[in-house]
Amino acid sequence: MKILLTRAAGACVLACWAVAGVAADSNAISLREAIGLVTARNPELAAFQPQATAAREQAAVQALAPPLSLDLQLENFAGSGELSGIDALETTLQLSRLIELGGKAQARRELGEFEVERLTAEQRSRQADVLAEVAKRFVHVLADQEKLQAMQRAELLAEAASASARSRVEAGAASPVQFSRAEIALARTRIDVEHAEHELLASRVALSTQWREESPQFGAAEGQLFALKEVEPFDAFAQRLQTNPDLLAFASHDRVAEARTRLAQSQQRPNLNLSFGVRRLEAFDDAAFVAGFSMPLSSRRRAQGEIRAAQAERESLALTREARRLELHATLFGIYQELVHARTEAQALQQRIRPQALDMLRTTEAGYRAGRFSFLELADAQRQLLEIELDAIRAATEFHTQLIELERLTGQPMTMVVDGESP
Repeated sequence: MKILLTRAAGACVLACWAVAGVAADSNAISLREAIGLVTARNPELAAFQPQATAAREQAAVQALAPPLSLDLQLENFAGSGELSGIDALETTLQLSRLIELGGKAQARRELGEFEVERLTAEQRSRQADVLAEVAKRFVHVLADQEKLQAMQRAELLAEAASASARSRVEAGAASPVQFSRAEIALARTRIDVEHAEHELLASRVALSTQWREESPQFGAAEGQLFALKEVEPFDAFAQRLQTNPDLLAFASHDRVAEARTRLAQSQQRPNLNLSFGVRRLEAFDDAAFVAGFSMPLSSRRRAQGEIRAAQAERESLALTREARRLELHATLFGIYQELVHARTEAQALQQRIRPQALDMLRTTEAGYRAGRFSFLELADAQRQLLEIELDAIRAATEFHTQLIELERLTGQPMTMVVDGESP
């Protein structure tokens, strides 16, 4: 019976590994569903709408023409002599209006519209960051699920090894020390299982808080961690770098700076201030109309400084954008190299190295039961198989994480590779 338990444990490892992923769960969540929840409920993304509304309202206010002014003046009263009291009072009531020349209102309107566009570009960039973070956390949950399954398989092997050691000791074919070692190995494996359970719980909470769920309501994360898609050539990613959200935001900043330049240029033409009203003269018990206008001088010289400042801002933006593009290109290249390596490593571990380790474990188990191998050799074979499984999980996780980062940098939607579909 105990020997059969050992064989059953080995068969379980094979079956569990062959089915990459988790068992069917009616309450499982896919990456597509997680992204949908975040898009609808994430508080940071939800804040974009009122920010955009505020920016549009501010732009509308900036485009308004200057308001009319009502001016009341009282002169020649409460003085001395003939000007005592209100006998010589002159009361002037007039309306004045600032007449803007040079297209200032249109320039302000365009500046407001481009400010809204800039905010929208920044919001898209931040949204890409949030969705990439959600995808990474989802992959982390998948990886922790796989780690827990690997630990549970190791626990089954440790239980089978302990049972086999007990059987050999009872038959007088092995020292009691072997059984003690087996029990110690089993106890440590169970601690590892408990730790893996805690890590999975923490990663589930980290994922669900992205859509404001402090306690995860989903069951398992549904996906295939070892579904590693073919990697495109680097040039394909480099060409798409122009759609990087940060670089697109630079274009919006440049349009804002250009609008500020036009606004500064419009300030070269002075405004007119026209007024019209009526004056009451108490001394004559009569009234008369009054009118006037004013115009500031030296407007062109003052505007030149603002024009040069706006032009310098555009030049600075162009240089900063180019520096950022080069930085992104270097980052993209580094991530691409890590991506290719992670895929190569994961496939080698999963398709070539892991089957060899499993064959070695089978041979060692059979040899241990026959007395040809020691328990230390059996434990080493089990430990090596577990390490290979964990390394394969790590490499596959690294592949998906780097792929998500590549897609974020190139402004592409999350590929949903763990779901086996595209959005």
